[in-house]
Amino acid sequence: MSPLDCSLSTTAALTAAWRFVDGGFGYSAPQLFVLVLDRRARIVGPVIHLYDEHQAAAPDDGMLGLLVERLAETVEELAPGGGVALMKARPGRSPVMTAADLRWCRALHRHLQAAAFSSRALFFATDLGPRIVAPDELIG
Repeated sequence: MSPLDCSLSTTAALTAAWRFVDGGFGYSAPQLFVLVLDRRARIVGPVIHLYDEHQAAAPDDGMLGLLVERLAETVEELAPGGGVALMKARPGRSPVMTAADLRWCRALHRHLQAAAFSSRALFFATDLGPRIVAPDELIG
């Protein structure tokens, strides 16, 4: 059974799912992954995969607002009462977040906090694999 077929209600299960999505092959460009989850934290629909190489240095706040609006519509349609899980990824072997990584993760966190749906812990990945974004990294 794939980690994507299990409930992602625990941090360990979500980490396993992101490791599966990550694939261990690294990244050719900055990317954003989204999983839509039902009330039982099971994935519904496909993995949403967006490339953001044109905004690698900083996210466009309006674009993120639009993304969250569309995710709200998707959650309402596919999984009423559900939520999302997100992972920001970029090429490179250093697991240390750059200033651009922090801008992205903080902006994502801010938009998710204001969203009309729930969200799981935010993840960040480099070519070395995924990890949870610590709460103190989201303050700034």
